[in-house]
Amino acid sequence: MLARAVLSQTVGGSVVRTEPGVVWRIVLARPEVRNAVSREMSDALRASLTAAADDPACRAVVLAGEGRDFCAGADLGELAEAREGRVPVDYGWPLEEVLAAVEDQPQPVVAEVQGAALGAGCLLALACDLAVAAEDARFAIPSARLGVVVGYESVERLVLTAGPKRAAELLTAGRTITGAEAAAWGIVNHAVPAAELGVAAAHLAAEVAALAPLSVRAQKRGVRAALERLRLPRGAERHRVADFDMMAAAAFASEDAAEGAAAFRDRRRPEFRGR
Repeated sequence: MLARAVLSQTVGGSVVRTEPGVVWRIVLARPEVRNAVSREMSDALRASLTAAADDPACRAVVLAGEGRDFCAGADLGELAEAREGRVPVDYGWPLEEVLAAVEDQPQPVVAEVQGAALGAGCLLALACDLAVAAEDARFAIPSARLGVVVGYESVERLVLTAGPKRAAELLTAGRTITGAEAAAWGIVNHAVPAAELGVAAAHLAAEVAALAPLSVRAQKRGVRAALERLRLPRGAERHRVADFDMMAAAAFASEDAAEGAAAFRDRRRPEFRGR
């Protein structure tokens, strides 16, 4: 395997650390905020994925988080600014672009998940081709606790991965599951003791990297193409997607969304009023 050189992709105050090699390791490096995804981190992560895609030596990518958590979700400070109109309303699009970039990455991407994989963190793990989690990792999509709505593409991705009933349990009941449960649900490939996580993820990525690169890339594309055939065509049932988009926008602008963010910040139970 090629020797690694450690680089940094820095945009604004957010950092994504990259370690190039036959297996690129891309690390979300904001441990002070549990690797919360900001717009700047989204840009840095996409830049790192592009650099890996352009490296002829790269055969696989490991996506990890620095510190005790993989990713605790979106940056709530930016979420509040978006609601108050201080940043563009299309707040969710940078994350959706990152998830699409992970799916479109020519090399398979392996998620290495420890601690919290909440909201954006859970969606990142879902977008990866393969995933290994610590048995005691925590997966959840607490959007309804915050009064906001996960984007349609992410809902679709979750339904195709875990099935509609389990997707509903995560999205509408706010269920938190362990890494072991995530493996049983098909959200990750393997759950291992936390002390073995790094070795297990590296081993899986090395298995990918040892195989014929052209074949591996074609097989990844084939899996993605099969998923695309299962997805709801944008030309069909368009009114249902449009209704979802309008409802999501209304929820984002609601008093409940402000209450959800405030309750999370104050560490109290939110009082939702449906308006």
